[in-house]
Amino acid sequence: MEHLTKQQIVLLTLLVSFVTSIATGIVTVSLINQAPAGTTNTIERVIENTVAAALPADNLATVGQSNSSEDSLTSIVSSVEKGVVKIQDYGIDGSVTGLGVVINGNGTVMTDKSNIVGLKNIAVAYADGDSYNAVVIQQQINGDLVFLAPILSSAQASSTSFSPISIRSFPKLGEMVASLGGTDAGTLGVGVVDRLVSADASSSPFAVSTTIDPSKVLPGSPLFDISGNLIGLQTSSLASKTDSTSKTEAEFYLIAPIKAALPK
Repeated sequence: MEHLTKQQIVLLTLLVSFVTSIATGIVTVSLINQAPAGTTNTIERVIENTVAAALPADNLATVGQSNSSEDSLTSIVSSVEKGVVKIQDYGIDGSVTGLGVVINGNGTVMTDKSNIVGLKNIAVAYADGDSYNAVVIQQQINGDLVFLAPILSSAQASSTSFSPISIRSFPKLGEMVASLGGTDAGTLGVGVVDRLVSADASSSPFAVSTTIDPSKVLPGSPLFDISGNLIGLQTSSLASKTDSTSKTEAEFYLIAPIKAALPK
């Protein structure tokens, strides 16, 4: 060491610090990967709380999102809610069997077939409070989706407007997404896309797996992006999946692959 110049000593110190940092990082990641799920969840909460405390309350933004009010989750949810409907059975007690989404200006609703099984009189309650009896006009062959049209009088057809949700292309891994659930469409689920589901390696994805809590969705729940565009729909045939860390995740049927076949 006595033969080294000051510059060489500084460089040597930086090299040792760099190697030490890498070693520390490797050991930390290894320990976290081996830790029980409860421990890692606690670590995640500590990190989230630390980040939240470090940022001003009025300047918090999800990674990948704009800080502008137009991109806030609240305004996006308000926009999506206009196109979400409740499927009801007026033949019994008017109970809500599930949710659906408006896909065109005629008020056509897309929902999961399990929501109408056994219903004597299908009714659709729109976000504006209006409810109409509805009929099945199309259904997916060997699939889960059905399409309902409200029964409107001539006067209603000319004076009623609907709020369809725009449909986008395939989502990307790691993309932030959200869902609406509950029989009143008042339950929000937020997560990320963690897997695109295909029948085999050569097939295009037909479903998407998310980190959204399955208890926050029900058949017909919409999955949408941070711009309010529809990505998928929850169907009864897509059971919740449990990943390698014992986390249960919600899956949704992708709408993009069948967009061309939707009723106009």
